Amino acid sequence: MELNSVGYGSAMTPEVQAQYGVKLIQMARASEAAAASVILDAVEISKEAMDKFLAERK
Repeated sequence: MELNSVGYGSAMTPEVQAQYGVKLIQMARASEAAAASVILDAVEISKEAMDKFLAERK
């Protein structure tokens, strides 16, 4: 659910809407951090594999 979908016409109080918005932002940040971690791991593994490959070619 997007933050802008919580608003006018919602049964939630403004305080609950704000808490919900904060939770959505926290979840988005956690998701981005997880994706970054996976990408960095892949880069590290690729670098190690390339280093081993180059070492074997010598």
